[in-house]
Amino acid sequence: MPDWSYQTLFRPLLFLLPAKQARSLTLSAIGMLGKIPGGSLIIEIMGHMKPPASLSRPLATLSISSPIGLGAGLDTDLKATEALSRFGFGYIEIGPVTLQPCSDSEVVWRAPDRQAIYYSETMANPGMDNYVERLQNMRQLDVPIGARLGFSRGGNLQDATAERTELIQQLEPYCSFFTLDTFSHDSPPHEDLDDWLQHLVIMRKVTVHPLLLVIPPDLPEQEALGLLTIARTAGLDGLVIAGGVKHQIESLHQDTTRLTGAPSFERALQTCSIIRSNWPDATIVGSGGIQQPADALAFLDAGADVVQLHSGLVYSGPGLPKRINEAIWQSSCAQTTPDCMSSAPPTRTKRLLFPAWVWGILLGIGMLIGGGLAWWIAATSVMLPYDERFLGARATELKLVNAQLLSFMSHDRISLAGTMLSIGVIYFQLSRHGLKHGLHWARTVLLISGAVGFASFFLFVGYGYFDYLHAILALLLFPLFLMAIREPANIQLLPLPIDLTNNRDWKNALWGQLLFVIIGCGLTGAGIIISIIGVTGVFVPSDLVFLCASAEALQAYNDRLIPFIAHDRAGFGGALVSVGIAVLLISLWGFRRGASWVWWTLLLAGIPGFVSGIGIHFAVGYVDFLHLFPAYVAALLFWIGLMLARPYLVEKSNG
Repeated sequence: MPDWSYQTLFRPLLFLLPAKQARSLTLSAIGMLGKIPGGSLIIEIMGHMKPPASLSRPLATLSISSPIGLGAGLDTDLKATEALSRFGFGYIEIGPVTLQPCSDSEVVWRAPDRQAIYYSETMANPGMDNYVERLQNMRQLDVPIGARLGFSRGGNLQDATAERTELIQQLEPYCSFFTLDTFSHDSPPHEDLDDWLQHLVIMRKVTVHPLLLVIPPDLPEQEALGLLTIARTAGLDGLVIAGGVKHQIESLHQDTTRLTGAPSFERALQTCSIIRSNWPDATIVGSGGIQQPADALAFLDAGADVVQLHSGLVYSGPGLPKRINEAIWQSSCAQTTPDCMSSAPPTRTKRLLFPAWVWGILLGIGMLIGGGLAWWIAATSVMLPYDERFLGARATELKLVNAQLLSFMSHDRISLAGTMLSIGVIYFQLSRHGLKHGLHWARTVLLISGAVGFASFFLFVGYGYFDYLHAILALLLFPLFLMAIREPANIQLLPLPIDLTNNRDWKNALWGQLLFVIIGCGLTGAGIIISIIGVTGVFVPSDLVFLCASAEALQAYNDRLIPFIAHDRAGFGGALVSVGIAVLLISLWGFRRGASWVWWTLLLAGIPGFVSGIGIHFAVGYVDFLHLFPAYVAALLFWIGLMLARPYLVEKSNG
């Protein structure tokens, strides 16, 4: 569920369901994806969410890959933990965990107008034994797991100490840190600080793992300072600001609920500043109402070491951790040097005359020249001398046999030429703006699209027909392709304007991104279908209506005519798959605020493709509506997508 699908399609549908049902459905779907073979690869392809290596930092004595964590209470049944670990988080906090299961009394309620979620005072959890069993069956995760330790209501602190000791002993083989909840006890911690101090001292002795105390953001300052003092005295590593603020709603039939989300943001931010001022070396986890990257940066500026998400995933979408990681990285770049790059250590490769990006530009130019040459031939003579030798007939003779035959061939060949021009634009732009800076995803797009495209060049061999022009182009361009991808690319991100807010430009761009993902999938699917048609039936019914002839009649006239047409169709289909893959991957990975070259790439690549694909049909009189309907829809989506995405991709404002 990337943001472009969550915000546009799934969130409106999920919000029609009760909160608990929507949560269960969403986590089950995400969890299923994470468990199926290849599911992790799908998540990586769809989101490209791995945080930049430079964002790695400590959480007390623990090293984490990102300063963004997933807070407790969202995935209490661990349905989606394996998949969520690949969403760009540095750690995942499970729980709250109690010795016995607790689920019957939980109330969950959304308040979309406030971007808030209401929980009953006692949050559900399946109990320690269930947690241990699920952790045992879980595959090794790329991020550390922490556990929020609650305790059964109604007991005293001595009971809580015994319960938490057992929890730690059972969970320690699977968890790298623990946080101690303060909400479950009937009497607030500030009313019996001495007992709580003794409790925390014992907890500190039970484990060597990082141990943090959880405090609510709505505590008065003096009470918060009291908890801070005993946590520090007991030797804890720091504090977690979490849990939302107390709120009473009669309609929920609860004496007290906890409200987490945007309404708790300001209080949580103030608490973070107070803690940092009074405990300079504490590990502080800031959370509460983080709905957009600007909120996370505000917590870090207030003194938090890391931030923790909860309601933001519900209201902003699963892409929020990635956006925050990028904003943190961009912010650190702005404070150091404008040439800041996110990369692994560069791998040196012996340069062959030019750097890889120059070879990529030459590849793009070569595709443009080849496409232009193919267009000129298709618009004039249509057939080359070696085509006539293969068929044993001149173009003028074919025209006498069927007046529409040359026009039909021209329409296939100009469609192919337009697709080659589109590919040329894409490869040129990927090289000029991506490979030149070592951008990893740009090289990946070029590699996958190029491999498919060059493989499709040789489909014509299966028809016993050697197309010299295709062969010459392949022989000239394939070495350029190999040179372009020869050097590794390790840069994950390039400096761009910081994406701070969930403003209208961002929301509109998600719709635009969705439309281009649809276009990319559509072009890829259409190319596959056309290739299959080219190697099987060759014609669709509207083709034969335009030709006013049957396939049998054409075959009877010249038994090489249909293989000749088929090789054009299969070649066009393969090229369409190549450009479709490129558009799809650019749409998935390239949409970032201020990435204007991505917008111009889509625009400039789309124009020759649609002009050739639709325009040639009108030029030759092949205007069957149903035949052209997919192209009309794609063109409409193309222009709408460009208009929706332009303010976000092209304009520099963060408003």
